[in-house]
Amino acid sequence: MDKNKYIAFQDRVINLYIEHPEVKQIWKSLDSKRMWRSRGLDNFNSPHHMFLMGKSRVGKTQAVKRYAKQSVKQSERSFYYDEEGSKIKIIPAVFAEIPDKFTPKEFYNNIIEGLGAIKLYGRVEVGQLKDRALYLLKKHRTEMLILDELDYLLPYAAKTREQAMELLKGLANKAGVCLICVGTPEIEVLRTMNEQFIGRYPPRTIPRFEQCDDSFISLLNEIEIEFGLDKPIGLADTALGYPLVLHKLSLGFIGWLVPMLQNAMEIIGVMEPDFNDFNLLDQLNGNVLIEAKKNVVGDITKNDVQKILRSRVK
Repeated sequence: MDKNKYIAFQDRVINLYIEHPEVKQIWKSLDSKRMWRSRGLDNFNSPHHMFLMGKSRVGKTQAVKRYAKQSVKQSERSFYYDEEGSKIKIIPAVFAEIPDKFTPKEFYNNIIEGLGAIKLYGRVEVGQLKDRALYLLKKHRTEMLILDELDYLLPYAAKTREQAMELLKGLANKAGVCLICVGTPEIEVLRTMNEQFIGRYPPRTIPRFEQCDDSFISLLNEIEIEFGLDKPIGLADTALGYPLVLHKLSLGFIGWLVPMLQNAMEIIGVMEPDFNDFNLLDQLNGNVLIEAKKNVVGDITKNDVQKILRSRVK
């Protein structure tokens, strides 16, 4: 018996990620911005920066993390030698998070960590951290800086928010990088604080799958393809009813859909160490998916759901 095919399927379930069309369009836009920046063309009618927004669980963080990782793999050159003959890794796109308790020190340290360097603590001045971050961005020939979790700036007073946004802008200007700011729709208040920010950061949104339509069914079909089974489960088969059930349970959020399917596989025994029979997949049904949803989402209430779905941009 070929045990490897069962382990390979488990690995595909664990690492399930679908590059659906909306994500691919975002990646294409990011590629374009990097191209304009790297070739030194300065067209103010085509801003190089972006505010990328979407509700929680639409897959924003995974999309930009994977983009940053893939940018290294797809780079024409993965390294170069500096004047001293040292081999330097080229990092075209860097992913970092805004610190949950924002301070300039923590901000610069997160950039440094995103570049693969060690954070600096102790008696170190803000200016030293800023210089270190700028040095590393230039050293690794970074073209794009992706900053996730801008929502962490929202609890602060308007003046502090604006100072933080100016700090981000200053770093991007001095490093010569495209700045991609990522967060929920609530970060729109940061983008619209003044006219300069509005012109500097064109908005882009990653939506959820609001309807159980062709696009959602296509997503389910992509998941089936990713599973790579000889006999498909039928997730995209409307006659079996899976699309409607999966959409209702996940609300069209890919950040719920994928963990639900992964947990469902665990419930029916597919993820057990001794798994050796694909017929276990026949046990997948509505009750299993409902249990998987509860395991993933918890005892979420209707009010919680309404808060998630309701637009909170003011």
